[in-house]
Amino acid sequence: MRTKLFLSFMLIILLALLSNVVFERLILKDFNEFLLGTKEDHIYWILASVEGSYKDNQWDMVLLGEALHWGLMLGFETYIEDPEGRRVLSSGDVLSSLSQNMLKRMNSLFRLPSGVGEFTWYPLYVEGREVGKLYIRSLERLGLIPQKEDIFRNRGREFLIISFLIAGGGALFLSVLFTIFLSAPIKGLTEAAEKIAQGDFSVEVPKINRVSRGVYRVLRRHDEIDRLTETFNYMAEALRREDALRRHLTSNIAHELRTPLTVIRGNLEAIEDGVITNPQEVIGNITSEIQRLVSLVEGIEDITRAEASFFKRGPLEEIELKEFIETVTNGMKKLIEDKGLYLRTEGRSLRVRTYPEKLHIIFKNLLSNAYKFTSRGGITVRWGERGEAGGQGFYITVEDTGEGIGREELSKIFDRFYKGEGSDGRGLGLAIVKELAEVTGWRIEVESTPGEGSRFTIIS
Repeated sequence: MRTKLFLSFMLIILLALLSNVVFERLILKDFNEFLLGTKEDHIYWILASVEGSYKDNQWDMVLLGEALHWGLMLGFETYIEDPEGRRVLSSGDVLSSLSQNMLKRMNSLFRLPSGVGEFTWYPLYVEGREVGKLYIRSLERLGLIPQKEDIFRNRGREFLIISFLIAGGGALFLSVLFTIFLSAPIKGLTEAAEKIAQGDFSVEVPKINRVSRGVYRVLRRHDEIDRLTETFNYMAEALRREDALRRHLTSNIAHELRTPLTVIRGNLEAIEDGVITNPQEVIGNITSEIQRLVSLVEGIEDITRAEASFFKRGPLEEIELKEFIETVTNGMKKLIEDKGLYLRTEGRSLRVRTYPEKLHIIFKNLLSNAYKFTSRGGITVRWGERGEAGGQGFYITVEDTGEGIGREELSKIFDRFYKGEGSDGRGLGLAIVKELAEVTGWRIEVESTPGEGSRFTIIS
């Protein structure tokens, strides 16, 4: 990945360099063509002026001198020859006739009297008849004009270098950013996935290092890489939990099955040995243990359904919390009231983002647990926002006036198959609550006083 990114950015740099070279060449070519076109226009102006000085089959020397003077002002050394090759007039002749003041100004613009390079000649025509030839070559310019032309050409090269440095530096900077925000996370995910494939479920995706953490905070956006990392971490956590639950559940099932099967086998052996003479008593014992096995299997089915939701995160949904709670409580209200208890709800309308399926399982288990262990008074459900100014989570409290829980039992109530004294349940409800809360990142707090009641709080 890093090599491919590096080569890609090197290609971008080379393309930028090529485009800048082409652009600089085109700019200089256009500028040189502009100068050449201007020079050609000046030559044609001089030709027109010289041809205009030929009148009545002879040269008007005053007009011709003015034409060649004009040529000097435009930067050309010139002379005229007639058809027989005799020189008629030259720019040197014109210079000798100029005033000292004019000559001084001319010397400040051009290196006089001679030009540079070879002469180029142009035929002179008047009324379709050749009347002579104009020989012309450029004078060496002095002053600021040549400097400005060189400055323009140099600026083109400077532009090439600066733009290349900007493009190259930008590409290198982007390559670093891509390495930090794309290559590094993907490399970490790849290494973590390889460890999971080898059976190591304790992997964690490497975090951004200290050097890049500041930049990462400034430029961080919740993009596809972030979502991929979150999904991977959730998957890794789900696999760890699945592996632990599988081993835990296997151990629990073996433990819970051993006792009823031992009792059933003992009763059957007693019948075979003739120790028990009352078959009805044996049948009652066996029936009781079978019922216990059936209850255990039903409990396993319950926790299996709950565990299915551990590995299926589902999307976060926005719900009306008051409406959600009242829907669940209304489903149990008649059952609770038939037991002679009250069921109260206290809270205002509140919209929250949560996992409704998991929250429903947790809340209903807490409500069922309160119903089972409350014989007088009733149950109160409260909810509200957590944190300042809202938007930082919510809480739901289920409070009962039941038997309460002793301090020594509080550390055990979330263990699978743990049942308090006098409980006829399966010992799975609070275990499901605890495990689902851990998966979603929620917290369960418990306060209880024996003989007064208990308070369970879900904190999101």
